[in-house]
Amino acid sequence: MQGQYWIFLLIVAILATEIVMGRHKNVHRRHDFYMLGTVIVASQGTRIVTAWLTATLIGLLIPAYKDALAAAPFWASLLLLFLIAEFLQYWIHRLAHNSKKHPLLYGMHRTHHSAPYVNVTLMWRTNLLWPFVHSYTWVTAVAIYLGLYAQAAAFYMVIMAWNALTHSDWRWDDAIIARLPGGAKVVRAAEWIFVTPRLHHVHHGYGRDGANYRNFCTFFSFYDRLFGTLHVPEGRPWRYGMPGGEHHWLRQLLFPLVPLGSPKKD
Repeated sequence: MQGQYWIFLLIVAILATEIVMGRHKNVHRRHDFYMLGTVIVASQGTRIVTAWLTATLIGLLIPAYKDALAAAPFWASLLLLFLIAEFLQYWIHRLAHNSKKHPLLYGMHRTHHSAPYVNVTLMWRTNLLWPFVHSYTWVTAVAIYLGLYAQAAAFYMVIMAWNALTHSDWRWDDAIIARLPGGAKVVRAAEWIFVTPRLHHVHHGYGRDGANYRNFCTFFSFYDRLFGTLHVPEGRPWRYGMPGGEHHWLRQLLFPLVPLGSPKKD
């Protein structure tokens, strides 16, 4: 539980920094707050249900493997957990950006991308059923069932922290490049392994230096490099969000339980 407090403090610190720097001024619309409040409350329930269903299912399929990996070395098993979860999430995320072949996934995930901005609040702008699809939820549940309790907790906390850092509109990677001697080389070297804010901001943009069908990784960037979807930008995207306007906020949260309907044009 102590780790969750540190994550909460990190998110609050990032949010405060963004506000002080004026990054939230005239950015949010009224329905953005409706979405955030609903998701923060309701998505906790869908995450719990997803984890419970996953644990129940795996318990029925392989009951003999309960706590089977409890004695596994911590660091080796944690790294393996990251590699598996990131690989699965890369492909789920990539499929969710293909509107023609996977319209159901696309319709659910577009909620996260329809905002015309990127900042730390975007972490909670997700379809309410997305936790059922998101690999991190059910991979964490499987890890706990297999006895990797500490590893699952560490994985989840690192992913939450990294999500906050890469969605932030306080671009700490830009600060490193601008203020640290050789900072550009440091960031480029780090991007061979890790996702940085500029890599993830590209994924939320379109137009110049936007590449919505690129940079699907959350933590490790090398899967994007391996599968040919990495785009390293020269600057910020020309615009954030998705062209064509937004659907009603409640429909975005509840799809596919309700149809999206027609978008409201920009």
